[in-house]
Amino acid sequence: MDISDPIKIEFLLKELFFALSVTCAVVIFNLYSFAWISLKYRKLLEKSRAHGLHLEVLRFVLFIMLLVIAMFLSLLIWVAALVNFDFAKDWVTALLFTAGFFTTIGSTAMTLPIGWRFIPSVIAFSGLFSFAWASASSIGMFNHLTNHLYKHKKI
Repeated sequence: MDISDPIKIEFLLKELFFALSVTCAVVIFNLYSFAWISLKYRKLLEKSRAHGLHLEVLRFVLFIMLLVIAMFLSLLIWVAALVNFDFAKDWVTALLFTAGFFTTIGSTAMTLPIGWRFIPSVIAFSGLFSFAWASASSIGMFNHLTNHLYKHKKI
C-alpha cells in the first residue's frame, strides 16, 4: 500500500484511541512526578535556612535533574507501548523512534506500517506538552529559590 492511498477510518480510529490512551498515561505520570518534585523542592526550601548561594544552586540543579529523569521515564511509557503493541520489533528501535519524535526532531529510518502513521504526530505533541510542563515546573522552582535566597539575604 502506497502512502498516498487513503487510510480506512477503522485504522485511524484504532490509532487515535491508542495514541490518546498512551498520551493520557504520559500526562498522568507527568502530573504526579512533576508536582511531586516541585512540591518536595518547595517544602525543602521552606524547612531550611539558606546554606549559601553555591549549595542552594547545587540543590536546585539536583531537583532539575529529577525533572529530567521524569522526562526520560515518560518517554519510556511510549517505548513500552510501542513494543507491546508490535509497532517496533525491539526496545532500541522503539526508543530511537520515540526519542526522535518526543523531542520533535522527527528523524527516523523506520518505515511506518499502515494504521500507525498518526502516532509520530501524537508522540511529538506529547513531548512538546511534557517539555512545556517541565519548563514551567523548573521556572516555578527557580522562583522559589530566588525568593528563598532573598529572604535569607544570600543574594
